[in-house]
Order: sequence, then C-alpha cells, then structure tokens
Amino acid sequence: MVSPLLTSIFPGDSAMARTMRDWDWAATPLGPPETWPDGLKIPLRMLLTSRFEMWLGWGPDLHFFYNDAYVPTLGVKHPSMLGKPFREVWAEVYAEVADQVAHVRAGEATWNKALLLLLERSGYPEETYHSFSYSPLYGDSGAVEGLLCVVSEETERVIGERRIEMLRQLGMALVGTADLGGVEDAVCSILGANRRDFPFALVYLHGNGIACTPDARPLLERPWPQETETGQELRLDDRLSWPTGDWQRPPDEAIALPIPGAPGRPAIGSLVLGLNPHRRDDTAIVDIARLIAGQISGAMANVDARQSERRRAERIWSLARDLMVVADSGGIFRVVNPAWTRILGHPVENVIGRHFNDFVLADDHAASTAAYAQAAQAGDLTNFVNRLVTNQGGFRWISWHTSTEGDVVYAYGRDITEEKASADALATAEEALRHAQKMEAVGQLTGGIAHDFNNLLTGIIVSLEVVQRRIAQGRYDELATFAEAATGSANRAAALTQRLLAFSRRQPLAPKPLDADALIASMEMLIQRTVGETIEVACHTTPGLWPTKCDPNQLESSILNLVINARDAMPSGGRITVDARNISAAGRAGAAGSYIAISVADTGHGMSAETVSRAFDPFFTTKPIGQGTGLGLSMVYGFAQQSGGFVEIDSTEGKGTTVRICLPRCRDSAGPSASDAAPSVGRSAKSQIVLVVEDEPAVRAVVTETLREVGYETIEAVDGASGLRCLQSPQHIDLLLTDVGLPGGLNGRQLADAARTFRPDLKVLFMTGYVHDVDSGGVALEPGMEIITKPFTSDRLAAQVEAFIGI
Repeated sequence: MVSPLLTSIFPGDSAMARTMRDWDWAATPLGPPETWPDGLKIPLRMLLTSRFEMWLGWGPDLHFFYNDAYVPTLGVKHPSMLGKPFREVWAEVYAEVADQVAHVRAGEATWNKALLLLLERSGYPEETYHSFSYSPLYGDSGAVEGLLCVVSEETERVIGERRIEMLRQLGMALVGTADLGGVEDAVCSILGANRRDFPFALVYLHGNGIACTPDARPLLERPWPQETETGQELRLDDRLSWPTGDWQRPPDEAIALPIPGAPGRPAIGSLVLGLNPHRRDDTAIVDIARLIAGQISGAMANVDARQSERRRAERIWSLARDLMVVADSGGIFRVVNPAWTRILGHPVENVIGRHFNDFVLADDHAASTAAYAQAAQAGDLTNFVNRLVTNQGGFRWISWHTSTEGDVVYAYGRDITEEKASADALATAEEALRHAQKMEAVGQLTGGIAHDFNNLLTGIIVSLEVVQRRIAQGRYDELATFAEAATGSANRAAALTQRLLAFSRRQPLAPKPLDADALIASMEMLIQRTVGETIEVACHTTPGLWPTKCDPNQLESSILNLVINARDAMPSGGRITVDARNISAAGRAGAAGSYIAISVADTGHGMSAETVSRAFDPFFTTKPIGQGTGLGLSMVYGFAQQSGGFVEIDSTEGKGTTVRICLPRCRDSAGPSASDAAPSVGRSAKSQIVLVVEDEPAVRAVVTETLREVGYETIEAVDGASGLRCLQSPQHIDLLLTDVGLPGGLNGRQLADAARTFRPDLKVLFMTGYVHDVDSGGVALEPGMEIITKPFTSDRLAAQVEAFIGI
C-alpha cells in the first residue's frame, strides 16, 4: 500500500503519478522522496495534475520528471528516461539548448517558438517542432536548483502549413502559364524552394525531363519508372550520392508517380520526388505529391485550352459577325477584322491606320470622342451607341464594348440597326397605347364627374325654379324647404370638388402638429354613432406615439370615410378597430423613413386582389348604384400623398380589410388635434376697410354684401390692375381680399406681392378653390397671408375675416 506521504508528493491517479510512486528513487542521486525539498515537491505536484505537456529537471544534472501529456514526445524513451540527467535524455539536441539551460541556472527564463529539433524518439532522428519555455526552480536556500519546462509540440501544424503554403504558391505560379516551358519553370521554382519535404525533384512532361535544382541534374541520367499508374515508392541505394536538400543526411526513399492527362487519356508525364529522411512512414506525403501532380496536370490542360482558344479566337476574328478592332490611345485603328467589310463595306486595308472618327457620322463625333477618351483611360465602355458611315454613304447603328490594357483599346461593336428600328416602332406603339389609356381614364373621370354633378345641379336648379315660381305666385310657404334642398345639393357639390382635389393632391390644407391618438379618441363616439349598434368599435391608443403634421379636419374626414367603408362591408355586423402606431417604411410602399400608421380594420367580406388594385381609382366602387361615389378612397389617397405619406391596403376575401394611412413623423411638438373653432361673428359696426378683388360679378356681389352686413366697409375691384391702382392710392385699407385667378395678366398672388412693396404690413386673404394657384412656383405664404377655400358660406367668410383682422 502506498504511503500517504508518497501520495502527497506524487498526487493523482495518472500513469506517471503511479509510476513515480513505485520508482526506486533511493537508488538515484535524488534520494528518497521524503527528503526532497519543497522547491521540488511543489512544482512536481503541479506537473502531475496538469494536462499540459510539462517536464522538470532537478539538481546539478537536472534529473528528469515528466507527466502523461509529455509521454508521446519521449516516444521509445519512455519510461526508461525517468530520473535520468537531462543531457542524457535528449543527448541528440542538448547542444542546441545548452546555452538556454545556462540562462536558467542564472535565474533567467527563456522562450522558444516552434523550434526545430531532430529528436530520436522513434528510433531515428525525427523532424519535430516545439514551442517551450524554460523557467528556473528555486530550492530552500533561494538558489536555482531546477528547471521547469512547459512545452507544446507543433510538428504537425508547422509541416502542414509548410505544405499548404507550397501548394498555394505552386497554384499561383501555374496561373497564366502559356506553354510547356512556363509550367516547368513554375514547378521547379516552388519545389526547388521546399527541400525539406523534397530534397530533390525531377519533372518529366511529354518526354522531356528537367531537374528542379542543379545538384539533381545528374539524376536525369538514371532510369526512373515512367509507366506507373498510381505511384511507386522507391528505396534509394545508400551506396550512391543523393542530393540532401536542407538536411545533412541524404534521403532514404523517393516516390515516382504519374502526371494525369485528360479524363480517359494516358498520363502526360511523371514526377520523381526525394523524400524527407527525417519523416519516415509519412503517408500524407503521398497525397501531397498527388496534389502536386494534379496541379501540373491542370496547368497543362490550361495550356492546351489556351492554345485551342487562341486558334478558335483566330477563327472567330475572321468569321465574327461583329466589328472587332484594336486601337491605340489616340484612336488610330491598328487591327480590324473582316466584318468591317461585311457590315460597312470598307476594305480592311482602308480602315487600318485611320482615326475612328473617319468612320463616325459627323453628328456623333463629340460623343464618340468623349467616350473613347474614357475607354483609353481604362474606363471600359458598355453599350455605347453611335452611328458609323457605310462605304455607300448610309450609316449603321453600332453598340460598342471596350477593354483597355496599357495604351491599347480592344473593342467590339454589334450592329443594332434593325433592333433600333424595332425599338423605335415599339416605342411609338407604346406611346399610342399610353395615350389611349390616358384618354380612357380621362373619359372615366369626366363621366363620373358629369354624372354626380348633373345629379347635384338638378337638385339645385329644380329647387331654385320652384322657389322662383312660388315667389311669382305669391306663395311663400315651404320656401325654406326648397332653399335648404338647393343649399344641400350645393354643399354636396362642394364636397365632391374637395374629394377630387384631394385625389389630385391639389386641395388647400392647413397642416399642424397633431397627436393622432388624441384625435382618434375624440372621434370614438362619432364613429360608434356612424356605424350603428350592430358593429363593435375598438379605438386603441399607443404609448409613445410620435406626433405627425397634417390637416386635422382632412385626417378626421379620411378616417370617417374608411369607417363608413368598413361599416358597409359588414351588413350583418362585425368589429371595427381603429389605432395608430409607429412604423419604419423601409422597403414598404413609401419612401424610407419614420411614419405614424393610422389603421382602420374590419371583419367584413374583404376584397379580391383585382379590387384592391383599383381601390384608389376615382369613381370606382363596388357598392350598388346610389350608395357610393367611388371617391372616398381616392380622397384618402390624395390627402396622404399631399401630406407626404402613403396608403396601404391589406385585404383577404371572407376575412376582412385593413387600410393604413401612413403620415410622416413630425419632430415638432404636437399641437391641437383639431381645427380651431371659428369665432362667433359679431354684428356690431366696424371701421375696417376691405378691398375686394374678384372678376366674377356674382361672387364679388355676395362677398361685398356679406362683409357690409357685418359692418365692414368695402371697395370693389374687377381685376388685378384696378386693385393695384386702389392700393397705390392714399386710401386706408385694412385687408386685401382677392381671388387668386384674376384676368389681365396680374393674378392675386402677384397683386399681393406688388402691394406689399409699398404697404409692407398689409394683410391678405386669398380666395381660391385650387391651392397651387396661391404659391406660384412653390413659394409658401408669408406672415400676414391666409387662404379661404371656395366654395364657402357667408358665415365662414365673415368669421375668417373677423378672426384675421379683428374687430
């Protein structure tokens, strides 16, 4: 039974721990382990419990201790070298590390990275590589009494990387070789540089043999196997002289193997390689040799292919239907192919030596000169088109491609004359088709507008005729009913106009920062009353919702339009969900950016893909006649586009529809979520003077009458010129109320700009039904300018004037 003391000195259950516990240490200069100093026992415990390769030497002769991980490095010397002096364990390499041992005895640690050591651990000097450190071990007296070595064998890594690098360099050297001599030079330059794996190399190709190093040339006179199909290992006669390569001893073996030909064809040569005398039984070297032979075979196949390609290129050059040319940097043709004669009628000898512009149509000289300058500076051309003149005085369209090497431009040109004619004919046909489609769309739009406006005008005209007859008859009963009917039809006509403007993105908007959640919450009761009790309404809020900027009234109208559509899609009841959330539009229908998506979702019958594709078309509706104008979604689409956003529809037949209005995120703080309420109109007398400029007599009359009724003084002008004369007079004027579209060459915006040059504080209220008339060239309204949209009521006009200029 092993004593506890020995177990503490040689801890663990490893093979080396058990061996050391059983070793007769008393017979060695170190004596019994019980007498060993802590300076030896402590690192010995660490060594035996470590999985890293380690050994240590102790005493003047550095008696050898090692762990299980180090056993493969010792090879056949294990276990006989346990406890032996270091110089005896590694007698074959001790001279190479003796100076490092001396440094350790002086208290200095050393380090080696992948050091080559020819170790006799397998019965012969073997090529090995080790990274290791020597560290001093101190005895109880404080003096250096031992050495600790932590080692990592890297033999396979170093040799593997060397061989991979050789194969990589060989592959690079063989790239682009054009003939047999180039292949031989490339192979010998690489094999001649790796003389550790191959002390000598001979290459036989197509009956020609070469030696890769001068000292191997005599070997070409010896007979070597040439007919082997798979390779043959050869024992070298040790009585003869062989090249040693990077070693001091000659190789014991060589390998001869074939260089394969094309599949199904015989070998094209053979390779004879002397083998490393310090790597016996190295089966991997045979695979490396086969890879080398394969690379040589591939290079020779490429040489054959290039030669075949060169012959084929010569045939292509002669028979090609495209123009081919080689020109210098100045644009002078040096070589051209016979296609110049076939396509353009010019004899080849009349083209060579002339400038390219001699054959270019005069109108294309400038563009061709610029393009050739680009090509000559290595900016290769692709599909550059110009016209070349024919020998008969006509021209052909040519599409050019170029490639530049040094100061030489290679180009080929394809005759696209017939393609060009076909493309022009197709473009003409497509333009005619687009025109026909546009006229069809205009016809559909015009027909829809005419239908709806005729209905509304009928209501207005008939109602007013009844009023006129009743007045003429002295019957004043029910006049209010017919007046209200006319007013209702007129208001619906105004709404139709606003929807058309919204669809075409021409409606006047009053955008402001908006909290969409607040707007949706304020509409919940209105939405529920609109859809009725058979439909459940859910309005959700979103914490952290970004503000947006738009016209609150138009957004409210758009949401109501979508809600009404959702209601009509659920005649038997269902659920409508309204919410808003933050989205990123990257890869969606709109431009990339941050948006607020306001969604109206229903559980109705849904839409087909064809219906979704036409949903935004004006006057397109799936509702029965009389139940929809087909402008609701068009208005929503136009409003979103005019506000800088977009609209998306997701719909599945039988499952429902979701429509999202996506509006850009506003970085400003959100303001009120709805339009400011119009102030009540007082009827007290006012002293303000309003200049009314309107070319339509009826409109001018009702506007001035409305303003006079509420106490304003008015001055009338029928066009921009007369209005400007009024403004140039000394007359006091508080407000310019002008139509935008005025006759006579001076519109309302120009009138306002001219007036402000001498009345800089003049307030201006524009009347318009078309917002783009106001800001000529996209110039925004200046401070002190506002818009009132036609048609408007007298109360609205009076309220806006009063809010603008005050009492």
